[in-house]
Amino acid sequence: MVQRVGFVGVGIMGEGMAANLLKAGFQVTVAAHRNREPVERLLAAGAREADSIAAVARDAEVVVTCVPNDAVVEEVLLGEGGVAEGAPQELIVVDTSTISPLTSQRLAGALAERGITMLDAPISGGQAGAAAGTLAIMVGGPREAFEQVRAVLDAMGKSITYVGDNGSALAVKLVNNLIVASTLVAVSEGFTMAAKAGVDPAVIQQVLAGATARSYVVQDKVPNSILKGNLQPGFKLELMHKDMGLALDFGKALKVPMFDTALVHQLFTQALGMGKGDLDCIAVSELYTEATGVSLKAREA
Repeated sequence: MVQRVGFVGVGIMGEGMAANLLKAGFQVTVAAHRNREPVERLLAAGAREADSIAAVARDAEVVVTCVPNDAVVEEVLLGEGGVAEGAPQELIVVDTSTISPLTSQRLAGALAERGITMLDAPISGGQAGAAAGTLAIMVGGPREAFEQVRAVLDAMGKSITYVGDNGSALAVKLVNNLIVASTLVAVSEGFTMAAKAGVDPAVIQQVLAGATARSYVVQDKVPNSILKGNLQPGFKLELMHKDMGLALDFGKALKVPMFDTALVHQLFTQALGMGKGDLDCIAVSELYTEATGVSLKAREA
């Protein structure tokens, strides 16, 4: 039974995930992070800190990674001082980052040559889900490895689904994010139109939450963000932009037409170019509000 878990990437999502591993009784070792605050909080909760990623892997049975993009995942796993350099035989890597399925498959093959098993285990649920331990986690890779790390996954998430071979979970995660991104754009456009017509955005949300347009974006995201004028990132716009690019590239590799994703990606590209990358992904709504002079904040009663 797994006891020792290494964790690389204790940022917006990773901190809550690592904290829940500690609460579940795992021995957690974290790597140094550019932001010391989450590291210090985890150390206060009982985590240990290693001076390198290789050292994190050396003392672990499982290493969880949660980092921003393909290049960083590759550097963490195969780079100098990385996981592969310190890993014992039979280590299992659980990569929760959202990267290209093709990159993940290539890295899994490179690690397998060194006796390391890799699972792609992308996550959904945002910062709140990471903190609450209620993430949806999709998993691709060898089934036996999935079963070995099931308790680790259960400590971080509520909905755990084995999808299939390496890369398959990432394919599903890209589907999730392209649908969410498309919904963000549709909500931004529709709310702006109705608000321009004089309807209180809070009323728009109330109606849609009980109608056929109800969704995570309408029911959860909107009330906690644009209705309050709050664009603090739960999931940064720049990361959603990155994921749309991954979906486009993957669709192209599979020769699947991606008409909607291409348009949505362009809108997120425009928002990124306007300096909104560090805001929450729903800041794409400002393309509409700034063009029309409309506010999507709830009106005071």
